[in-house]
Amino acid sequence: MPFRLFAPGLRGAAQGACWLALAAALQGCSADIMRGYVGRPPEAVMARYGPPVDIRDLPDGRRAYQWMEVETSTSGGTTTTTYEGGRRRTEYSPTTTEEKRCFYTFYAHRTSQGWRIDSYGNPELGC
Repeated sequence: MPFRLFAPGLRGAAQGACWLALAAALQGCSADIMRGYVGRPPEAVMARYGPPVDIRDLPDGRRAYQWMEVETSTSGGTTTTTYEGGRRRTEYSPTTTEEKRCFYTFYAHRTSQGWRIDSYGNPELGC
């Protein structure tokens, strides 16, 4: 019996709703990690993820720290050989590489002990 991700009667909008729920749950993982840094100095994030790619002073007196994560995936090319009328035909598909960039932004305010993270931006879906 073949494996099916969805029940046979689950179609269209219901499948879309399931995919959205799954994506939101995965996004929640990043948000949970980010939530753990609220109240801590930006250096705590730097100790784990390295230096931010951007730091900006905001008009309201806060500071934004932004980290970027790049995920690269490569799929190997394929070779397909067919025989037609006694002739051999070989087709090649190229190797492809995809890159996904995810940005993680924390906002901090100045305290007597230095900068402290008070909030964060929700990462893009799929990050």
